[in-house]
Amino acid sequence: MSLRSVLDPKTVKVSVSSTAPGSSKKHLLNPSASDEGIPWSSNIPSSLHLTFDTPVQASHFALTFQGGFVSTAVSVWVARSEDAEGGVGLGLMMGGKIYPEDRNKRQVFEIPFPPTGLSPTDEVPPSTSEPTITTEITAAEANSGAVKAHPDGQGIVKKHSHDELPYLTELKLEFEKSSDQYGRVTLYSIEVLKE
Repeated sequence: MSLRSVLDPKTVKVSVSSTAPGSSKKHLLNPSASDEGIPWSSNIPSSLHLTFDTPVQASHFALTFQGGFVSTAVSVWVARSEDAEGGVGLGLMMGGKIYPEDRNKRQVFEIPFPPTGLSPTDEVPPSTSEPTITTEITAAEANSGAVKAHPDGQGIVKKHSHDELPYLTELKLEFEKSSDQYGRVTLYSIEVLKE
């Protein structure tokens, strides 16, 4: 799987809830400058909010923390649009949680998109009073790896193709726990990626 960045630092607004003295959010969107620049530091709870001027299609994001100052529990909030023009969106919705390891290497996570019901294909008309779980897939889907087991063990989840990825308008990370005993978090870079 080859991931490439979809971020244009000129079209992304970065907001942070707090910043520790002597730190900067200036280099967060440029991973190559992370060694040169001053990292962003904060105490938990804190958040990092990216707002995209133009919606982007993305499947993953990457974080590079300073070892020993890693947020070990992060809530991921996502705002999405159904088209490239930014039309029809529901605002920020909780997508899920990630649990980065306490290390100073780049860590890549799949964006946990919440279900929205914006697309007519996402909605299933109620035919009976009991919920129906569809587990039927074609042989080609089974052999291609286009599906995976649902986390609750009740059915399957089809993976997005490049064309099916929703458009991302905002990405917010809430840092809840830290590997540091004083609750400090130090982040060198964030990248938004697409397969």
